Amino acid sequence: MSMKKYLLSGVLSTALLLGACGGADSGEEDASGDNTEESGTGEENQDVSYSGQYGDFNVVEFSQTTMEAPEEEAEGEEETGPTEAVVIEFEFTNNSDVATSPQEAFGLDLAVRQMDGDSETPLENLTMDLPEDFEKSDEADAAAEMIEPGESSTAVVAYGPLDPELETVLQSRENPMAEEDSDPLDYTIELEESGEKE
Repeated sequence: MSMKKYLLSGVLSTALLLGACGGADSGEEDASGDNTEESGTGEENQDVSYSGQYGDFNVVEFSQTTMEAPEEEAEGEEETGPTEAVVIEFEFTNNSDVATSPQEAFGLDLAVRQMDGDSETPLENLTMDLPEDFEKSDEADAAAEMIEPGESSTAVVAYGPLDPELETVLQSRENPMAEEDSDPLDYTIELEESGEKE
């Protein structure tokens, strides 16, 4: 009788031990699966694209820069401080019938605005005001170069001045003359010190 008890105890102990080992392994797999999902989510957030009347736009990166005020102010003008601007790097493909620059096509198909409750403020194109030593000056120069129909280019545009407390959005413009309807774009740009990031 006691021998059966010992055998039964041994079998149960082995089963519990194997069960515990199996549970630990599955826990490790779950942990690695979570990491994969997180990195995948980050990549999906960067997928911002739009096809408009003048071109196809695929955003590579959003960033923010501070542009210092000119040293020499015109006579009678008030002194201004540094200007915050949102910088958008994008791949542009000209799908119109005429040569156009990425910067011009961007401004015709898209708008960068700041939202304050029910009101919206369009931001100015400050690409030409970027300093010569800007880290992506080549892409900023490419924004003004003419691109033939069907050709592509990577360019940078800058819009401001930003109010860091307001929501900043990239939106498609409505074009009543467009032959085909395209899906509208309304994307919130996450910026440093934005009112959205608390």
